[in-house]
Amino acid sequence: MVLPALDLDLLRTLQLAMQSGSFKQAAELVGRTQSAVSLQMKRLELQVGVPLFRRDGRSLALTEAGRVLLDYSQRLLALNDEAIQAASGWNVRGRVRVGLLPDFAETVLPATLAGFARAHPAVEIDVQVDRSARLIDGIRKRSLELALLFSLPRDSFKVPMTRIGQVPMVWVLPKNQVIKAPVKLVLFEPPCAFRDAAIASLNRSRTTWKQTFSSPSLAGTWAAVSAGLGISLRTPIGVPSSLTTATSLIDARRLPSICVSLLEDKNGASPVVSRLKDVFVQHLQEQVAMNSR
Repeated sequence: MVLPALDLDLLRTLQLAMQSGSFKQAAELVGRTQSAVSLQMKRLELQVGVPLFRRDGRSLALTEAGRVLLDYSQRLLALNDEAIQAASGWNVRGRVRVGLLPDFAETVLPATLAGFARAHPAVEIDVQVDRSARLIDGIRKRSLELALLFSLPRDSFKVPMTRIGQVPMVWVLPKNQVIKAPVKLVLFEPPCAFRDAAIASLNRSRTTWKQTFSSPSLAGTWAAVSAGLGISLRTPIGVPSSLTTATSLIDARRLPSICVSLLEDKNGASPVVSRLKDVFVQHLQEQVAMNSR
């Protein structure tokens, strides 16, 4: 018996639908109508011969077969992308200097960078993990070709910039912890958009607070929060599994969103930089969709 070959485009749409939580949001990400995405998923069900989705109120839910296929789809798509890059990567040579916030460097991007390195053995990748101000300075002084960071919608760095999407700010706290005034805060040293947003949110709602810990690093922040020294403000991206998140505290107002932005050397990108940029954008669009629900 010859089994049908799975359509990778359909699998990619399946992934986006489950990451974003709806066919509508998946349709926006792939540039199709919602009905077109629904038809794609029906085609995928026909290919595998079993239902992949089940009713769960207004939420998009998978059957057991759907969960199995989703797991395989992640592996198949990763292998497909790596195979294409590997086949063409031998002709790509050079060096790329990348700046990353710890939010990305410690969680969502190491596997992506490792896959890129395997697919492009003639490319040398130098990674600098630092705070936004240092990364922006690196782009301006041309010591970095790419820098991935958070930015506010009003920010203009006067260098080429790709806004990949927006993710919500969330409070990060130990699980099962009851928050009461005065709220104890674990914050980065200024300047920091998350610090400013945390203080502004609590001040607007007239919630008393005090800073109990200041850290220049994300690892130090997570350690302080885990130890119960206070709560912090970040995005859902990269929050340790030992901690939890909340969108509001006591009577504090709803928090703003923040942009995921990729800055580039203003003097133009080499082929290897352009290739890594494309990989970053594709991977991070999926992360943004998954963390924007």
